[in-house]
Amino acid sequence: MYECIQLAENTYYIASPVNVGLYIEEGEAWIIDTGIDPRVGKKIIRRLEENNWKPKAIINTHCHVDHVGANAWLQKRFNIPIYSNGMDRYFIEHTILSAMALWGAFPPRALQGTLFTAEDSTNVQNIYEAPLPKGFEIIPFSGHSLYMFGLRTPDNIVFTADELCSPHILDKYKIAYNYCVELYYKSLEDAERLEAKLFVPAHGEPFTDIKEYVAINRKAVLEVQNLIIERCKEPQSFDMLLQYIFNHYELSMSLQQNAIVGSTIRSYLSWLYNEEVLEPIIQDNMLFWKTK
Repeated sequence: MYECIQLAENTYYIASPVNVGLYIEEGEAWIIDTGIDPRVGKKIIRRLEENNWKPKAIINTHCHVDHVGANAWLQKRFNIPIYSNGMDRYFIEHTILSAMALWGAFPPRALQGTLFTAEDSTNVQNIYEAPLPKGFEIIPFSGHSLYMFGLRTPDNIVFTADELCSPHILDKYKIAYNYCVELYYKSLEDAERLEAKLFVPAHGEPFTDIKEYVAINRKAVLEVQNLIIERCKEPQSFDMLLQYIFNHYELSMSLQQNAIVGSTIRSYLSWLYNEEVLEPIIQDNMLFWKTK
């Protein structure tokens, strides 16, 4: 764990629960995501020091806390810039917003810990204005967060962020979190067309066959979608539907899982409502969803 592995001439990654990418230019490291907390930041710096590299800048592929948790520690210690995209920049500067987005209101204490919030970063800049090394490519991946992106390094290594779950991740969690499932499903078409020497996901081992990973993730999305459509042939309240999903996949309910999986299921409902597959029905001042 936390081994620094060379993937190509100047491209490396630190293998960890959230993989950290490194691109080295003239002895300086562009750091792609920083893990969940300052402890990961210290491990990143240890790997850099072992190779006589200095941190150059941080690139956050998106705003989720497990990707930005060491930002503030690294920023304060080394005075390096941070780059990200769109609205995700403000979520990185105010991480409570991610927990609020999950909960739909100011979150309870259980959604304000390390897994959901981090020390805020300051002055997160626009990735499209970053002085990236020549040959870098920014690859939009909307859906998991609204402005997530991947990166292609000049060595033709693509960091896919959370666009594609590894098979073992899907097997463990069953339902991948997505803020907008509709956009995520559409983004898989673009992902499927990518070519690279190697693809590095945020969670799991690097892989070469992106079509296989896209097929696995697309199948997972459609499976949940079909479960909802079938279940809603009889009117379902949100809580009834969420209970059914948890029972179907043999998941264990907690306040945290209610928020994470529940947010994703709400996104499925939005998608199916927008596509006129489901309709909302009010009965005795309760909202139900029914398949048309």
